[in-house]
Order: sequence, then structure tokens, then C-alpha cells
Amino acid sequence: MKHILILAANPKDTTNLRLGQEVRDIDSALREASLREKFQLHQRWAVRTRDFQRALLDTNPNIVHFCGHGEGEKGIALENASGQHP
Repeated sequence: MKHILILAANPKDTTNLRLGQEVRDIDSALREASLREKFQLHQRWAVRTRDFQRALLDTNPNIVHFCGHGEGEKGIALENASGQHP
């Protein structure tokens, strides 16, 4: 079985994204796939750095999909404890 991990973060001080729709579309596509039983989808929302690390260790994913803002060379925009971008 292949494990797919979806990590989502949309800090309060960033532009609002429709992350729920993106994840719903991915989930729907997997459910309709002919080999759907070969995949397990894991989701983590409002991801902070420690959540990101913990999710990787807990799920040992084959595929990771990040939903959120990117910051070029700085990487991705995760949340801090108050839901803001650090």
C-alpha cells in the first residue's frame, strides 16, 4: 500500500486559500481510481513545523503533497502556535 500524506497550512496573515477544495478534489480522484485500494490518504491541517515532522514520522509516506503558500528559497509557509506565519 502506498501512503499519501497531505499537509495543509494557511496562516491567518497570508492570503486565504481554498485548501479544503484542493484536498477534497484529491480525495475524490483517489476514490474514483481503479487502483484506489492501493492508496491510503492521510491529512494534517494547520500544520506547524513540529506537526510536519511528526506527520512524516507517523505515516512514513511514499508521497507528500503540501497545500499552502510557498516562499521561494525560504520554503513553505507553516503556522506558529497562534496560527500566524512566523
